[in-house]
Amino acid sequence: MLTLFTAAKPFRGHTAITQRSALRSWMTLHRDVQIILFGDAEGSQEVSWELGIHYEPHPELTACGSVRLDYMFAKAQQIARYTALCYAVCDTILLPDFCDAFNRVEALYPEFVMTGRGRDVRLTGPLAFDDPEWQTRLQLLAQTEVHHRSPDRVPYLVFSKGQYLNEVPAIPAEAPLSMNWLLWKAIAEEVTVVDSSEMVLAIQQRSEVSGSFRETDDGWQSRSEPLVLDGGRKHSCSIANAPYRLTSADVVRNRGHRLRQWQERMQHGSAQAMQAWWELIWQLRKTSGLPGTQGVRGNTASW
Repeated sequence: MLTLFTAAKPFRGHTAITQRSALRSWMTLHRDVQIILFGDAEGSQEVSWELGIHYEPHPELTACGSVRLDYMFAKAQQIARYTALCYAVCDTILLPDFCDAFNRVEALYPEFVMTGRGRDVRLTGPLAFDDPEWQTRLQLLAQTEVHHRSPDRVPYLVFSKGQYLNEVPAIPAEAPLSMNWLLWKAIAEEVTVVDSSEMVLAIQQRSEVSGSFRETDDGWQSRSEPLVLDGGRKHSCSIANAPYRLTSADVVRNRGHRLRQWQERMQHGSAQAMQAWWELIWQLRKTSGLPGTQGVRGNTASW
């Protein structure tokens, strides 16, 4: 089957809820899935023991205390039980369509990288995994949400074992642009890189809690330490750069990917401007005490 690995933030507040939900969703993918949690973040060991997943303490860290990308990728491949691995951001909920896509791509290519876009969904509580309809409810909610996530963000990366053993930079593993460097490396080495966005609903949980990274016009950067990619922005690809796409029928050439990348950036910029406009209206109404401030920020769901 598949080995999934990740590095968590401290399990506190809403972050604890989103990370637990993500990890538990991975456990439902297949009975033989292997999950590895890296790092000494608060609560990581306790959550690993509770869920019965592999815990890898005392990783090599950057100067500011983040798990190093090069260490995590090398160590994960060393202890992985399977020939394919997936690095996923620890707030990403994966559903059965992820396994379906992975099985199709793995059957076609002995060496590959599979990635896909995330879908923002704001959840205010933990998922009710004991509810047999939790996946259906989540899918319906994702269809009604307004999404503002940057097209450059990569929530997961599936790859053949041995693909990323050398020359991975010692940057923070949780830095979103690290995924873009990994995509660039695979494309530059002419590995088969497949965009599975059309077939996979990868849900990234949103909250009002600010994280350790902030979005800028140039992408994402750390508040606490500079994110230095090997080769800079020239060595950073988005999902739109993937040479192939997975469709319901087959894996096809990703023709016109540069146009799609431009369209995605324009749509994301428009969505950000609209969100800023609604936030301004909400703040003005709140300041003036006018009614109608409820619901302006979009849909929320409690599970």
